[in-house]
Amino acid sequence: MMVSLSPAEALGSHAPGVRDLLVKVIRSRHNKEAEAHLAKGSRYSMGFGSQWRDLLDDALEALTERGFQSHKLAPAGYELPVVNDSLIYVWRVPGTPDAVSRFASSPTRKNGFSAQPPDPMLFEPGFENEPESDDASGETEKLKVERLVRAVGNSMPVVLVMVHSSPRQLQSIEWAVADLDDEGTVKLHGHEAIWEPELVAADATSDGGSFDSGTPVPPAVEPRKQEGTDPDAR
Repeated sequence: MMVSLSPAEALGSHAPGVRDLLVKVIRSRHNKEAEAHLAKGSRYSMGFGSQWRDLLDDALEALTERGFQSHKLAPAGYELPVVNDSLIYVWRVPGTPDAVSRFASSPTRKNGFSAQPPDPMLFEPGFENEPESDDASGETEKLKVERLVRAVGNSMPVVLVMVHSSPRQLQSIEWAVADLDDEGTVKLHGHEAIWEPELVAADATSDGGSFDSGTPVPPAVEPRKQEGTDPDAR
């Protein structure tokens, strides 16, 4: 399979819209889980870590509501959104050093790397401010050729959206194209942050806003504790 070099390449003209939508969905889920954890008063973060399935469902719902297709992964049966013939997997990263390289350690996740693209749609969904699908530009023709090559390869690129968080803070959201090598190790291509607290603060100050008095206090970052693995290791 020809590996896409980045999520932007894999998702094509949909990339900006997908990025903004996923950031919105993930931040909303984090706020709900953090509030629930605080109300519960637990000293442990195992319950907070169970949001992994909600993240998958939230992303699926948000994208399918906009007309995008989905793909069900066996054996666990998770349904994931498909954009531009690319499979999108939103994942809260466990606090282990080799978590990403071992992402495909479960049969369900491993099957995502051999998932075939769905049948073509009659009308291509999209977001506002995207180039028109009937645009006769060279870029549009290039995207059509790339999708045809993927279809011949019989497998979709996997865009892995990685969430780093604790009950105290959503630390970052990153994405990359994940590739599974012959030894079962996952490697990332085009890895980049799409949301960080610092980026949000920089955007706010660049709009001309200022503090009337005092100094803003940065959010506290606590070390990630060891958490149990997702219950999809089957």
